[in-house]
Amino acid sequence: MKITTKTLLGVVLPLFMLSGCSWFGLNDDETNVIELANNMLKEQQNEHGEQIRVDMPVRINYSITRKAQIDKRMQIEFEIITEKALPILRFALKTTEGLELDGHNISPLYESLTARQVIKTEASVIPLVEDKFYLELYVISEIGEEKLAQLIRVPVAVGDYSLNNDPPARE
Repeated sequence: MKITTKTLLGVVLPLFMLSGCSWFGLNDDETNVIELANNMLKEQQNEHGEQIRVDMPVRINYSITRKAQIDKRMQIEFEIITEKALPILRFALKTTEGLELDGHNISPLYESLTARQVIKTEASVIPLVEDKFYLELYVISEIGEEKLAQLIRVPVAVGDYSLNNDPPARE
């Protein structure tokens, strides 16, 4: 009986500790997608360091529902349309400094998508100061051994920055 208990504790306890990390909000899926996408984007550059345009098998449209204001939540709606069947499609969201990601319903992993399938999702962000920010959407498509990555930067401009990238100082 003692050997069985020790064996059980020796096997189950480490598994419980490893799986418990995600139970406490330490989800690494999005971090891994961002790292993988950044590595793939570096590989998709020419000899001058310029990004080479790749034909992603997915189209992504977005719309912003209201004017950006400091400390006011704004919704960004995404429409994801597959152009062909995709075994795996990965997503991750990240914001630039000064823009807070308030929440989203975008899954980090979609599997077995059909051609022309439409996925509607949304994210909410809160601008913290007046400036120009970006909500960055990382996309990775996988068809067999072919993996492609794309970074979509959704601009969010607050105040005078919505009219000009470098507004004059106010008097």
